[in-house]
Amino acid sequence: MDKIINLNGNAVELSKIKAISVNEFHKVKQSTREIKIELASRKEYILNPENEKHELHTINEVVMIEYPDNDTAIKIYFEMMQIWEDSLEEFD
Repeated sequence: MDKIINLNGNAVELSKIKAISVNEFHKVKQSTREIKIELASRKEYILNPENEKHELHTINEVVMIEYPDNDTAIKIYFEMMQIWEDSLEEFD
């Protein structure tokens, strides 16, 4: 799966997504305008400058996408979930 979608100016590869979330608790937190996309963890060797050896690190990336208001964010969230689900069904 290598389908890439554009989300408010952010290119996201669907196969790399681990989770998508939006805070729907408007009364608890006013800033519900963001959708959080957690990408699948990846491992990478990084040079440790103290001992000059490469060490294996797990990298967890998160993309936060802001929208003008809560309703738009929630609408886009459900659209994203449908696109993600459809793309997963293509490869079953």
